[in-house]
Amino acid sequence: KIDDPLDAFAVHGACGFWGVLAVGWFGHYDYLSFGWDGKNGDVAGKAHYGIIYGGGMLFSAQLVALIIEVAWVGGLTALLFFALKKTGLLRVSREIEEVGMDSSKHGGSAYHN
Repeated sequence: KIDDPLDAFAVHGACGFWGVLAVGWFGHYDYLSFGWDGKNGDVAGKAHYGIIYGGGMLFSAQLVALIIEVAWVGGLTALLFFALKKTGLLRVSREIEEVGMDSSKHGGSAYHN
């Protein structure tokens, strides 16, 4: 189980992942334009359309970008949490954990008993 009360992963992670992949699937040539090639501007070709329009390069590029992003975020997150754990800042003390963060840090209970 993932403790994500704000649905940050669902909104930003999963929906963002889908949004990037969806462009690779459904990218229509009327709406896609790629960088400047130094001569005539647009470097988009049929290979850069979405898969359903006969392309494939765009989907591949989107997929590679997602893999790189997941590796980057996962790697930096692992480093951050490793450092926090080693310095003792990742968790509160056992006493505070048993009382609950609501009472010990915020002065009240989040739940009615």
